[in-house]
Amino acid sequence: MTDTLLTFQKFGISEQLNPHNSLSFLRKNPYMTVTLLTSILPLIALVFITLFIVVTIHELGHAIPALLMTRDDVSIYIGSLGDPSRTFHFSIGRLMVFVKYNPLLWYKGCCTAFDYEFTINQKLFFVAGGPLASIIGTAGSWRLLSLVQAGGPLRIIVGSVFVVSLLITLSTLFPSARIYYTASGYPIHNDSYRIYRLVRAKLRQSSW
Repeated sequence: MTDTLLTFQKFGISEQLNPHNSLSFLRKNPYMTVTLLTSILPLIALVFITLFIVVTIHELGHAIPALLMTRDDVSIYIGSLGDPSRTFHFSIGRLMVFVKYNPLLWYKGCCTAFDYEFTINQKLFFVAGGPLASIIGTAGSWRLLSLVQAGGPLRIIVGSVFVVSLLITLSTLFPSARIYYTASGYPIHNDSYRIYRLVRAKLRQSSW
């Protein structure tokens, strides 16, 4: 198979480079290395910021109903399924927020509350709050995207939030029996599957 060749005409370099030799080339051209890093780092930061915003919105969708239905503390975790270690954390009233230091983990999250005394309707409200918040976030970012000036950095951020929020929303709309485990070892499913099970329990309860 023919090797891919790279041409750096932007930097006044007309020769073509084999990817196997590109590392040594970058070492000999520190300006090129700095330029590539300054182009890549903002993109990586944008991905992390977008994940943080979208996952936080989703988990707040769970947390707000829980705060309304209980007098106990409610916790949300960004970057883990209930693991408070190696996090920076803060509280807003009864809401505790734990965020992993490692932004590579910000694609996942969890909300915990003392829901043992919740009725089935309250549990439905608690579980469905996450997907509902994601839907609202997706619709809101789409609307904001149409209002933001084209080409600006804010439009790029809003557009990224819209895309990631849409993907997360779609992933939560399809029930999956796959089991995930919290940091304490408690098995959980995705929101749609939990809603499905709660609806079945509600129907069985009403038929008694």
